[in-house]
Amino acid sequence: MEQRRHSRIYSLLDVTLDYLIQGFTRGDYTSVDLVRAYTARVAEVNDLVHAVIELNPEAESIARALDKERTAKGPRSALHGVPILLKDNVVTLDKTASTSGSAVLIGTLPTAEASIVVLLRRAGLILFGKANVSEFAGFRHTNATTGWSPRGGQATGIFWPNMKASGSSTGSAIAVGLGLAFASFGTETVSSLVSPAEKSCVVGFKPTFGLIPNDGLIPVSRRQDTIGHITRTVRDAAQILDVAVCFDERPEQSRYMGEKPSRLYVESCRDIDLSGVRIGVVRYSPKQIDEPKITAFHEALGFLKEAGAVIYDSLPEQTRSIVLETEFKTDMEAYLSSLAENPRRILTFEDLVNTIKSEPSEDYPERNINIMLRGLKTSKDSPQYLSMLQQQDYYACSGGFKGAMEPMGGIPVMTIPMGFYPKGTKVKVDESRGGLVSVAPGIPFSLHLYGRRNGESQLLQVAYAFEQLSGVQQLAKPYILPQTDLEDLVGSRNHGSRNCG
Repeated sequence: MEQRRHSRIYSLLDVTLDYLIQGFTRGDYTSVDLVRAYTARVAEVNDLVHAVIELNPEAESIARALDKERTAKGPRSALHGVPILLKDNVVTLDKTASTSGSAVLIGTLPTAEASIVVLLRRAGLILFGKANVSEFAGFRHTNATTGWSPRGGQATGIFWPNMKASGSSTGSAIAVGLGLAFASFGTETVSSLVSPAEKSCVVGFKPTFGLIPNDGLIPVSRRQDTIGHITRTVRDAAQILDVAVCFDERPEQSRYMGEKPSRLYVESCRDIDLSGVRIGVVRYSPKQIDEPKITAFHEALGFLKEAGAVIYDSLPEQTRSIVLETEFKTDMEAYLSSLAENPRRILTFEDLVNTIKSEPSEDYPERNINIMLRGLKTSKDSPQYLSMLQQQDYYACSGGFKGAMEPMGGIPVMTIPMGFYPKGTKVKVDESRGGLVSVAPGIPFSLHLYGRRNGESQLLQVAYAFEQLSGVQQLAKPYILPQTDLEDLVGSRNHGSRNCG
């Protein structure tokens, strides 16, 4: 971790929550200082990477109030006064819009904030702004790039110019990778949180479906949309989960819910002993994975064995079926009908499709709407949907290990940085998706860990052990970095003879 100019203030690029708390406690800086520093960092690089759609204009005043409260009463939680970003499909009623990146939803006003937003406010977090997103969480087109939205523009990765950053929680991952906010929240329907986290060399954490309530999202599928978060470290991810967890009692979610854990999740991040932990390995064809990833994966298995884990190799694969296009249509119509203000009178999925076609900033037909057009032809009472839904439930439960790993299985998933493409790697450009760079020297890739439903504690234990033994993230070298840091703002208040405690 970078410690600047021999002070005890660490760079915002990789500062942990524990160090932030120490600084608050010592009076080294305030939440206002954090907001100002992060704001300056966003201003320096956002025109190049398009990670942030908008910042909350009230963030500094909220920070000032939380600073006063910390002094008078103490912190509400470990995350008191810490700025975080939200993916633009998480509904808020503050001064920022909630549009899932779409121009046609500008001006709409939801009736209520997402439950996770209420939980975070109560815990004293600062909702710093909205992160860029693949429009409608990637469920609009089949021919456009991930990370593009009419509101946010084309988000690009941080390890190579014009790099593909994946999606749909694109901006959420980029922002954490560049230290534009301490952490971020995203959503996952199909790998849309863990995949961009991988591309930004950060930790992506999708918990068990329903552990964090998923109401208040601009939906793809209420049955599968899952709120998760992105951080620099596994321990930070655990500490955020301890604040954000909610054992939701709605029937549609409770099918995956277990008992509340007997200890804090962060207590799983204490040591690297994995003695007795059993880990299954799913291998894919070498044609699907290139050599640098295979080499790094074998090294990762070695680290896990070194920590005492028992490895069970070569578990079988299953296929994935689809029902999301149907649920996107019906769940989006339910969201549209709930809006308190809807200036364009977009009431049905067909209205939404037609409005996108007529709105110039939506870039149609260059970016098609094929996924949405397929959704127009389906319904939840169609025999095909019901058959596919039954098939999904089988594979997610009794139909095999790999099936349970699919998104509809509802299990927790974490990505932890595992390695980088080496020097001399041939640059590959994805011409079919906007000409973004998909492979190049220094671009990262991750280890994906899957746990049992409600098995977050053990998943965190394994992820923490691997992170500590591998040390991969410390080797990350983004090609672009903001220059303003926290120490630049607090200046002489902490300059002098004090050493890091």
